[in-house]
Amino acid sequence: MKGLSFAAIATLCLATQAFAAEPPSIVGHWKSTQCEVRPGGGDQKYYVKRDFTYSKSDSKAVITFYMDATCNEAQKMSRVVITGPYVVRSQPVTTAGATQGASPAHFIFSTLKITPLADGFAQYLNTAAPGTCGTQKWAVGKEQDVTSTNGCSAVFSFNTCPWEQDVVKVVGDELFFGARPASGGCNPDATHLPTELQVALKRAPSH
Repeated sequence: MKGLSFAAIATLCLATQAFAAEPPSIVGHWKSTQCEVRPGGGDQKYYVKRDFTYSKSDSKAVITFYMDATCNEAQKMSRVVITGPYVVRSQPVTTAGATQGASPAHFIFSTLKITPLADGFAQYLNTAAPGTCGTQKWAVGKEQDVTSTNGCSAVFSFNTCPWEQDVVKVVGDELFFGARPASGGCNPDATHLPTELQVALKRAPSH
């Protein structure tokens, strides 16, 4: 099943899951203020900066990956752009801890574009099996839409991660998301919501 089909089915589900009360709004443009570390499973770590934009129902996430813990602009590795609808639930988390007061949220991954920014990463993408990571040969600086191949088997596949269950919390001009799964990947299961929060994104001027 293609990524868009997953998204179409999941979008229908969103309408049946909304609560009557008004959920907190994350509408706006939000950006990282520092280099961030993400777990990749085992001892692997990723260094990223995030740039997220939300309308009332749609999201655009731009994540830039770096080769070192300083997020040196001269050491970029890749950029991914993910879009899709989302919904924030009205009933907040009541369990004591870092996520108390945060709201559960459901993000659907409809489209995915990848740009390799380093030669080694472009070569890595080219090792993916034919038809599982875009349709063209990868080259540095060349963005490719991999939605039609269900994402990219070497990086992020809609087959294993068509959507994500998360939590969001807005405090002033800061937006917090749940901590990433220690094994990497995404969290498609609403019964295992994050219990810790990531570093906050700061509200930025609108595009």
